[in-house]
Amino acid sequence: MIKDFLKKENIIEILVLLFVSIFICMPLFSNKIDIFYDDGIQHVARIIGTDASIKEGQTEIISNLCNEFGYSWNLFYSPITAFGPLIFKMIGFSYINSIKLFMLLVIFLSGISMYFFTKEITKSKKIALLAGVIYIFAPYRFTDMYVRNALAELTSFIFIPMIFQGLYGILKQKKNREILFIIGTSLLLLTHTIITMYLGIICFIYLLTQIRKLKIKSIRLKLIYSIVLILIITIFFWLPLLQVKNSAQYEVFKPGRMERQDVLIAFKLDIKDLIITTKKGGMIYEIGLISILALLFTPLVIKKLNVKHKHTDYYKFYKFSLITTFVLLFLTLKIFPFEKMPSILKMIQFTFRLLEFTSFFIAFIVAVNLSKILNEFKSFKYKEIFIIIFLFMISYLFYMPFLHYREDIDVERLIEGVRVTENTGRVHAGCASFEYLPSKAFENRKYIETRNNEVIVIKGNVMVENFNKDKSKLSFDLKELPRQIINDEENIENEGNTTYDISNNEEDIELELPYIYYPGYKVVAEKNGLKKTLKTYETDNGFVGIIIPANENNLKISAKYTGTNIMKVSKVISVIGISAFIINTININYRRKNDFE
Repeated sequence: MIKDFLKKENIIEILVLLFVSIFICMPLFSNKIDIFYDDGIQHVARIIGTDASIKEGQTEIISNLCNEFGYSWNLFYSPITAFGPLIFKMIGFSYINSIKLFMLLVIFLSGISMYFFTKEITKSKKIALLAGVIYIFAPYRFTDMYVRNALAELTSFIFIPMIFQGLYGILKQKKNREILFIIGTSLLLLTHTIITMYLGIICFIYLLTQIRKLKIKSIRLKLIYSIVLILIITIFFWLPLLQVKNSAQYEVFKPGRMERQDVLIAFKLDIKDLIITTKKGGMIYEIGLISILALLFTPLVIKKLNVKHKHTDYYKFYKFSLITTFVLLFLTLKIFPFEKMPSILKMIQFTFRLLEFTSFFIAFIVAVNLSKILNEFKSFKYKEIFIIIFLFMISYLFYMPFLHYREDIDVERLIEGVRVTENTGRVHAGCASFEYLPSKAFENRKYIETRNNEVIVIKGNVMVENFNKDKSKLSFDLKELPRQIINDEENIENEGNTTYDISNNEEDIELELPYIYYPGYKVVAEKNGLKKTLKTYETDNGFVGIIIPANENNLKISAKYTGTNIMKVSKVISVIGISAFIINTININYRRKNDFE
């Protein structure tokens, strides 16, 4: 696809897709567009926090959140949408403008991805251009972009066509198409795990429809090779996630926490929601008027395809798209008991998320339908395509009342971190619904609200001196308290009769550090030039705790977030896997060039 992108023969189509992308992003250029609305403020806070954590020398813990006790997004949430916008920040743009430019890039790349996928199947640049435009204008994309500000879901639009192009190419035994499949799937996994899971199910069903081709050994080997390499490339994300899951109970992994049945039921759709949007300021679920009209011609198009393309993969994918679209649309409706599905499938949270997949399939179907209809009149030319694009632009204007604006967009308060207080509701700026807290901390949020930012002695006859905390790093001296003097009750009048309570000196010392518990904090005790790494554990309050052997005193303690050994090793494996993949890809292209010459 990258090679095709650079070819002159595609320049007109690419420029058209760029123009359309800029058009639907026009509202972003307003300073008053509410980029904080719904999920938006969480993404802004995460990007700000990730930028700060990089400067601290780590990327996992956002230290300014949760009253500066640290809150982790990046151990749980796919990384692309945290680090992608920061590329624009490095160039010099503000955090807000970096997100807006990232959105524009996402829209454009998704159109490009759809264009090359459709071109691969139909062998027609005109149909491919229509598909790319329709995909960009998908109404649900407007919801993701302007209503929900769902940055990760919006980004995942790029990779669905890319994955199917790679999968289609593998099944057709085209050279190097596994490269697209590997890149697309890896990036999708690093963008949105739920969308990845559901697309995996859809792809698996698609493979079952091609069961005869799976009998070919070379195809099976390419699929296995691709999946193994995808797991190696992305191991830096999913392996630490598994480690975190097993290290303590976190809210996000609790049964019923993310797959809330009441919410899932409340957001089911009526059939009319798929046809027209009537609620001002709400979410847009409709298919789109132009697409609905084009879909009405499907029986005629099937008849035409059945004559000319009956046994082709082109026709098979068209039928698969059609059936999959109607099945997915049915799953979003109130009449389907989605709440009775297995818990892992209910992790989707909202059934309307399936509209992202229908947006992809509908774009392909409608583009083919329009091309066949226009061919009936022998007028499928660029002039007609531009008229269709103009009609889509007009229809898009009807969504403008759904935009959200505000006057008080204040990024500064997010840079410092919004404090968690007794007035904080279920959702908090930067911490969402606190789903990435340890359950002990979540259930005792009052403790987070009132706790001082200092080391607390849980057990032991010691005191903390010279305490210094700098975000995800801290240091302090641990001193033994003078032994407590207790008057002898039997000789209280004799001032000279005293005893000493030294029982505390016989117990291990337990301290709670001012950090919410995530695996990866390294705590070192130093005495007389000798250093020892202390083991950390989760306290009853969901914070980082350490145990120091009895009678150890006058220590210098330091702590910082370094990540676990598994995290470090997984990053090395990913780097090796990515490097090997790049080198192998370059070698393949080099050999192909030499063979051609």
